Amino acid sequence: RRPGLINDPTATLWEAVGLERPRPSVELWPRGLADPRFAYRGAHVPASSHPTLAAALARVAGARPDDVVWDPFVGAATELVERARLGPARALYGSDADDDALARARDNLAAANVSAELTRADARTFRPPLPPTAIITNPPMGRRVLDRHQTGDLYRDFLAHAAALLPSGGRLTWISPRADETLALAAPLGLRATFRQRVDMAGFWAELQSFTKR
Repeated sequence: RRPGLINDPTATLWEAVGLERPRPSVELWPRGLADPRFAYRGAHVPASSHPTLAAALARVAGARPDDVVWDPFVGAATELVERARLGPARALYGSDADDDALARARDNLAAANVSAELTRADARTFRPPLPPTAIITNPPMGRRVLDRHQTGDLYRDFLAHAAALLPSGGRLTWISPRADETLALAAPLGLRATFRQRVDMAGFWAELQSFTKR
């Protein structure tokens, strides 16, 4: 008789979530709040980075005006936009093996008024026109893009390629769902871990890792 009095939980701006680990607790998670800062992100691809995660990657990597930045798994270009918002760079490059992803990346870059050069290419072999000094990326994690059993080979080959491209002092910042494995792969390549942070990827855990080339 009075539908206006119905308590509709889908209309709330908060969600109460019960957690068992690391200890029993209840958290309030905000939702449904549009953030005008991220209005540029009109185009999406499967497993695209949320802008807040992309911003975290960019901040951990750091912003130097002489940086040549490469995102080898550019997706919708969120990492490149967030890096550009931190300050100038010598060049911004993005590559992806998917034409649809590159089209969406171009849309988001245009909406954010960011200039970057995009190329359809394999992250394991592509060499940007200028050697990168900072690689910032969110690679396929085997959930929505690529079978998870293939990510081990992908990460191994990519890390070897990235280490060969980076100069001494160059940085690689990414998210890894195989944290210990990628750390073990990176060390013999001369990539020294400088930052590690566990990240909830909405259903599974991964680790934000940053490396510096010796």
